[in-house]
Amino acid sequence: MNFQFFAFLIFMSFVSFAIAFLAYGMVVRFLGKTGALSRWSQIILIPACIVFFDFICIAAPSEYRYYIGSVPLLLVGAIAVYYYFFKGESFLEEKPTPTAMVQASVEPKKLSKKSQRIHAARKKRGRE
Repeated sequence: MNFQFFAFLIFMSFVSFAIAFLAYGMVVRFLGKTGALSRWSQIILIPACIVFFDFICIAAPSEYRYYIGSVPLLLVGAIAVYYYFFKGESFLEEKPTPTAMVQASVEPKKLSKKSQRIHAARKKRGRE
């Protein structure tokens, strides 16, 4: 197997992922996350963008393929840098999940005096 062909396939996998990320971001930005038009746009436009851009990369002259394919990768990198440095959103900090937030807000269960006596009696029996 030709190594150059294998490297191009790996490169195009990253390019396709970057195009999908950018296309999904545009659909969500302009049409929202919910709604019939948004759902159909996600189903139709994202794969169409991927196939169209992959076709452009494959049909380009061989000396320009990697330059054309690197444009979406650079755009994704620019978006990540923008959100990290200018918006101040860190990708490394772990934000609490909704489940963890609920568990933190729940007070510990209080035992009644009767429950405490029963618990103490069971402990005492277990030691003997």
